[in-house]
Amino acid sequence: MKVLFIFGDGRASTFYLYDLAAGKSGLVRFAPDTVIRESTLGQLYAGHSLEKFLAYFNGAFELRVEKYLVMEKSEGLAAVREAGLDAAGFFQVENPTAFTALKNSKQYQSGRLALTLAEVDAYISWQIDDDGRFGAFTRQEDVIRLMKKKLLKPRLSTITKNIGNVNSHTKTNLGLKDMLKLGQGYLAKGEAHLSRLTIPAPGTYSLQGSFPYQIAAIDWQDNPIRLHPDLR
Repeated sequence: MKVLFIFGDGRASTFYLYDLAAGKSGLVRFAPDTVIRESTLGQLYAGHSLEKFLAYFNGAFELRVEKYLVMEKSEGLAAVREAGLDAAGFFQVENPTAFTALKNSKQYQSGRLALTLAEVDAYISWQIDDDGRFGAFTRQEDVIRLMKKKLLKPRLSTITKNIGNVNSHTKTNLGLKDMLKLGQGYLAKGEAHLSRLTIPAPGTYSLQGSFPYQIAAIDWQDNPIRLHPDLR
């Protein structure tokens, strides 16, 4: 089963493709700045219905993804507020790489950080970092993991009990059995069991201008998932 998880934030939305094949789980992360002809992936998502976007996404990357789960960034921040803050009101994270957040112009150092909710918002917002990399994917996963653990437990009884919460906090066409499979494949096995790929892959894209950067070009020949030749 393939599930497209969308962390919704307009044109800055990010896309996580979970492939829950038997015995092997994989994750492909798609940057919203991925250039497709004259538009970016984020612009296409923001400008079309979810159904039309999914059809375009499948055609562009020659995939067959039918299941989706959309969580707005505001819902992720609500999950942090409700279930992720410590007794002092901070969200504890392990930041792998120092970066400057565009949203609040704050320098986030690497290592253990205690963040306010406003600082979390800037911490997880999509950007190409000042080192030219896509560190936002790793930062977002702290919040995505928290939300999924809140809504999707690897037991059918728990998922059945929480189905109302899933539907109220997300937009999805996953059924109960799909949620169970996602819970068992993603949560029960743990993050370490997921192989990760990023589109565009490191070393296959060039940037233009100075920070904040934009993607200038992508070499699709060296990417693990390639854009349809007619769209390059």
